[in-house]
Amino acid sequence: MCAWESWYLLGISDIRLRYKRSRLGQLWITMSMAIFITGIGFAFSFLFKQDVKNYMPYFAVNYVVWGLISGIVLDSTTTFTQSAVYLTQEALPRSIFAMRVIVRNLVLFAHNLIIIPVIFLIFKVPVTWTILLAIPGLIILIVIGFLATILLSMICTRFRDMAQILQNLMQMLYFLTPVMWRPEQMTDAWYIVIFNPFAACLRIVSDPIHGIVPLNSVYYMVFATFAFLLVTTLLIFAHFRARIVYWL
Repeated sequence: MCAWESWYLLGISDIRLRYKRSRLGQLWITMSMAIFITGIGFAFSFLFKQDVKNYMPYFAVNYVVWGLISGIVLDSTTTFTQSAVYLTQEALPRSIFAMRVIVRNLVLFAHNLIIIPVIFLIFKVPVTWTILLAIPGLIILIVIGFLATILLSMICTRFRDMAQILQNLMQMLYFLTPVMWRPEQMTDAWYIVIFNPFAACLRIVSDPIHGIVPLNSVYYMVFATFAFLLVTTLLIFAHFRARIVYWL
């Protein structure tokens, strides 16, 4: 079996197993996300004193994209431990299990993506040509996610407490990343947006959907993140990949 078939089938089977014996099946993915976006969208539009027609589409797009980012990071904590039965029996490429995480979260993202056009239709949000920039932005995000998955999965396999630390860290980063609030609201604390790699990865996909061309500073931060992950992951993976099986 080809490598791509392996990680594709593993990722799809994870989704099927999660919703096995459920009457609604994978529709629960979209329903739960839609309910959350609707409830929080209305609540925070009043909290931030913004028009619901403007805030709801903004929050919906950002939260769907954030779901992809946070999903990849959190799933990477169990990439190798979840695949221990395969790794201990056969010498398979470690990248298969990293791509398993990417596929699984892309499927979830595709389900949640349905919410955005519905919200746009309800609130009559115009779609501009900038939405095309979200495609290369998503590709870059996937590449960064792949590198992060390999790096974090090795760290979390060696140090099991890191999984809990990352979960708490992602909860904090959710509030420090412009998911619920707009970047221009942080004029006094601009560094929270400029030097936040999660904010940059979020904005290269969400900004084009909002009809905004991402700033050069956003792309600079994204490519700096990519360069850091590429060098760090290659160095650590080359040195410790043979020990992963012994850490399981």
